[in-house]
Amino acid sequence: MQPDYRRLAESSADAVFRWLFESGLSYANPGFERMTGVAATGLPDPGLIRSLIEPLARAEFDGVVERLRHGAATQETMVAQLLRRDGGPVWVEFLLVPVENGRGEVIGIDGVGRDVSQHLAVADQLSRRTLEQATLLQVQRELLAQLDLEPTLNKIVERAQRLLHATTCTIFLLEADGLMLRPLASAGEFTEELMRQRPRLGEGLTGWVVEHGLPQKVDRTSRDARPVQVSNTPIDDESLLCAPLEIRGQVAGALLLSGEPEQYTENDLDFLVALAQVASLAIANSQTFDQVQHQATIDELTKAFNRRFLTQNLRVELARAARLGYSVGLLMADVDNLKGINDDHGHLVGDDLLRAVVEGLRAGIRESDWVARYGGDEFAVVLPGCSPDQLQVVGEKLRRSVAEHRLLLKDGRSLGITVSLGGSVFPEVARDLEELLSQADANELRAKQASGDQVIIEALAGRESADR
Repeated sequence: MQPDYRRLAESSADAVFRWLFESGLSYANPGFERMTGVAATGLPDPGLIRSLIEPLARAEFDGVVERLRHGAATQETMVAQLLRRDGGPVWVEFLLVPVENGRGEVIGIDGVGRDVSQHLAVADQLSRRTLEQATLLQVQRELLAQLDLEPTLNKIVERAQRLLHATTCTIFLLEADGLMLRPLASAGEFTEELMRQRPRLGEGLTGWVVEHGLPQKVDRTSRDARPVQVSNTPIDDESLLCAPLEIRGQVAGALLLSGEPEQYTENDLDFLVALAQVASLAIANSQTFDQVQHQATIDELTKAFNRRFLTQNLRVELARAARLGYSVGLLMADVDNLKGINDDHGHLVGDDLLRAVVEGLRAGIRESDWVARYGGDEFAVVLPGCSPDQLQVVGEKLRRSVAEHRLLLKDGRSLGITVSLGGSVFPEVARDLEELLSQADANELRAKQASGDQVIIEALAGRESADR
């Protein structure tokens, strides 16, 4: 299952599109038209996306497409200049992931395009003023290339502290309630103390900057009523710089630096504001990536992992198990009589039943185990460290756990839920991923054909027949 971009950014200014290699765009949101100048309907030209990219950048784009097409990458980012149909250029940062068909073949690309022209223009203008500001372009490239949020935040505070010779640098983001600020990364002195701070909106210099959306320079904290003393730190006079972080048009946090009294100039504040703009873009990029990653790996109906995640991560788990010398158990679970339930009660009840099955499976596993939807009414449970003699016991535990999650109907009645389970173990029984899946699936089918609501492992039978 690919991410639902319509729901992810339908109302945003971002360009969101699905490009199928053979037929061109199959979907483009209104942001696509605003960014490219091309109407979001009637776009059958397979070469349209490439034709919009500035000619010198098309080779890079072709390389990105080839890596995605052949499975060499699960996602790619690039920044390129688009030539709008009205003649004007726009700099766009792309986040691209592959689209697969039911056979696992890559047939196209899902993409999000973000207009970064303003950020690039600010960085470019400042870079002409001083040698220090030229570093901003390098920081920008480094930050935009980083997709994971935690490393992005750490790199922001480390770079800001080093470039402005700060005593400390801390980045704060608003909590979901919009009332509290949480420090997510800090560099320099007293990082542990700073990371324990929880200023409220409007509290302290950081809370004031987030509330008002205005950058501030404090030459001496002893002469300003807004700064708040950080617990367990020396009561010293110092200077502060604080710039708001604006993400998708709203102030979402702040970048706070401290230094010696009267250390900073207005030029330093201007530079921090520019760095905060780049940081905001990098954070938004990371957050978008997290959303896309989540939607690209999670089954929308049941919230279990999807089949693509299963095959990719199970292969990695088996490689790790072979290297470190532990077993990996796999149980396949098939819902009994789902068709009859759909026929008698409707597909919405059938969907509720599938969600209840996932709840039952999760209730019976450890934190290190995980559940994926293999397809239809079939689920896979991956059990790292589960040996052959433990698998039958775990299977029975999961069967009972699912049965305990009865489905409550609107009329007050409840439906019983049963599953048929089959399993195998790597490497004692199955030699590789394909054999592990095949054996577990075959045993699950036998359990279903034998009236269901039971667990069949018979792991050794698969190895013996293979040896013969």
